[in-house]
Amino acid sequence: MSDTLKNKVAIVTGASRGIGAAIAERFAAEGAKLVITARTLEADGKLPGSLRETAERIRARGGECHCVQADLSDPADRARIVPEAVAHFGGVDILVNNAAWARFKPTREQLPRYTHLAFEINYFAPLELSQQAIERM
Repeated sequence: MSDTLKNKVAIVTGASRGIGAAIAERFAAEGAKLVITARTLEADGKLPGSLRETAERIRARGGECHCVQADLSDPADRARIVPEAVAHFGGVDILVNNAAWARFKPTREQLPRYTHLAFEINYFAPLELSQQAIERM
């Protein structure tokens, strides 16, 4: 791999599995220092993947990685992510708002709590993380 992202600090949300984990691993292969975040710090058997597993793969290939367990539906958890990245690596250069959530139901069956959850994770989290990160880029 190249050093395209050498010494850049990247935050990737939803990095415990799937696309988020793949993005984090690729960025690390390109030289980025990673701050990965998700709700699942340790494997729990409910879903495959965890932050620890993603971090282990990154570190096994010589990458630098810091895990921040956070629930993006919780404003207090969201508020910790960028400051932890800055405290650990000294700044932020890249933010990948990958995490998302949806509950697919007919409109008449959609519960208000699920609508609020979708807005917290899919709208407010990316907005707030972007606002925090841009100040430090």
